[in-house]
Amino acid sequence: MYLSSLTIEHFRGFEHAATFKFNKGLNVLIGENDCGKTSVLDAIRYALGTTDQGWIKIEESDFFNEDTSKEISIKLKFEDLTNDEQACFLECLSYDDDKKPVLFINYCGKKNQFSKKTRLISSISCGRNADILQPSAEAKERLEVTYLRALRDAHTQMKSGRNSRLSQILNNIENVNAGDDFDKDNIEQKITELSLSGIVDLSNYLVEQKQSITNANDEIGNLLKDKLLLNQENLRTRITVSDNSSNSSLKVKRLLEKLDLKADLQESLSNVSVGLGTSNLMYMACEMLLNKADDGFSSFLLIEEPEAHLHAQRQLKLIQSIQNMTPNQQIFITTHSPLLTSVVDLKNLILIQDKKAYPMSKGYTNLDDDDYEYLQRYLDATKANLFFAKGVIIVEGPGEELLLPSIAKIIGKNLTDYGISIVNVRSTGLRRYARIFQRKEGDVVRIPVACITDRDVMPDCALGVCTDPKYTLENMASWPTNRKWKIESEISDKAAFLERIKERADGQNVQTFVGSQWTLEYELAASGLGEYMLDVIALLMYDDEKSCKEKSREFKTKYESFKTIEEKATYVYSFFYHKEISKAEFAQYFAVELEKKDKGLIIPLIPQYLKGAIEYAASNI
Repeated sequence: MYLSSLTIEHFRGFEHAATFKFNKGLNVLIGENDCGKTSVLDAIRYALGTTDQGWIKIEESDFFNEDTSKEISIKLKFEDLTNDEQACFLECLSYDDDKKPVLFINYCGKKNQFSKKTRLISSISCGRNADILQPSAEAKERLEVTYLRALRDAHTQMKSGRNSRLSQILNNIENVNAGDDFDKDNIEQKITELSLSGIVDLSNYLVEQKQSITNANDEIGNLLKDKLLLNQENLRTRITVSDNSSNSSLKVKRLLEKLDLKADLQESLSNVSVGLGTSNLMYMACEMLLNKADDGFSSFLLIEEPEAHLHAQRQLKLIQSIQNMTPNQQIFITTHSPLLTSVVDLKNLILIQDKKAYPMSKGYTNLDDDDYEYLQRYLDATKANLFFAKGVIIVEGPGEELLLPSIAKIIGKNLTDYGISIVNVRSTGLRRYARIFQRKEGDVVRIPVACITDRDVMPDCALGVCTDPKYTLENMASWPTNRKWKIESEISDKAAFLERIKERADGQNVQTFVGSQWTLEYELAASGLGEYMLDVIALLMYDDEKSCKEKSREFKTKYESFKTIEEKATYVYSFFYHKEISKAEFAQYFAVELEKKDKGLIIPLIPQYLKGAIEYAASNI
């Protein structure tokens, strides 16, 4: 079986009922801080309990606005129960519209109305309408989740001690006490074949044979008898390694509580403590061992921020391993790591925003099947940061990616301050990435997404400068139809042409901002920044300062010789078109130069479509 849905009401930040749909297998909850990810995991463990048998006490802070006059409601729905699971929960089952058995677990938290004090109580029930008694204690253990909290103290968790977590895990391993009992009369017995309780008996036997220990025990007994006990009291002492009772399971429990989990570094087998990251992995390995699903039954694993203390390669190894776990294991993870997010199948991601869930699996988004395949290949860590942003700007090249942060600072919309991520999808992925945030139905994702794209139509005056001179306006009829460029004279309905560009990605809170003319570099020059651009072009083309200044003057003289702004901008863009300089390298240098200029002078010269995209992404809709 698997947890198919969770509905929360009046719990933490959830005032009204919010429903979360889950996948079989892996579910990765992503989103910015305070969006409700941890509350989702806590709701699951409050209702089901945890394998560490930790006490979960409801607090006033668990109620929305700490208002205890209303009840906390948590409803979990389990589907696809196996025959064994149906038998286990037989008296608790309900049936869906298709007559398939489902299991509802309902958790209710409220104030005890019959107590004069503010005493909070909780209860569990089953049934669609919470009208069936809760499962038996034995059955309920089948639902307990393994929970790895955020910022877990892995060192402490793996230490020995009474009821240590390591002893609980080891004690739950099947046949952990398998082996022979210790027989002190059989000296031929193989020590390696002893059970754990047999090892306890052997240890105690060996201690008892040690003369120094025997002498010490006798002295303690004599002191008690002669100086501390009354005449009629009779007390016999013995020094043991572990519990020496006849109860085998108690012997094993006490022995396991004495065990630590240690690790030797590869570089040195000496007793060197490993770091937090390695300890964290060791702890997770133990919990996963306990979480292994039994035949016929499912298991549930909750992990908060698995990336804690792990470097990049370990994060990747961890998440890839988790994705390959057995089908009857359902795993819930919260993360802030774009690296982890980038390697998880998109269908396993659930975006949490404003206490609402937006599953990214098929059927929920406007993505097509081939979009999922494309994004799975190209959604790297850099692009995955869009899931954690308050606003997103999608661009199609390095020029925009490198220039926009500086332009945003100049116009007073610092991208970092507004939580805006820039995603460079090259020239083919804009539509696919935009549709990640578009929903087939239900609530719309409230993240403003600005897509910036070129108009990709060159001005007529660029013929002969940026194309083969054989192409002229007079012989347009003979131009090949399979060329990659268009000129203005070919666009009869400019408004319709722009709408066709926008409709590729537009929809819901995704808006496309199209340049009014050709490409980014042409737009910058045409808006009045051409002379500043020529300074940077000269700087990139010539190493020494003298040549750079001379060429800059030469470039500007030629620039001024052109009559129209279109011709001037075409001249500037010709350096890029003929690949005399790199667009990315130019953008890096030009961004620095722009920030040095007077803002009052630069702001009016910035292309309007770039300013519009930044302002929309910062709109916090």
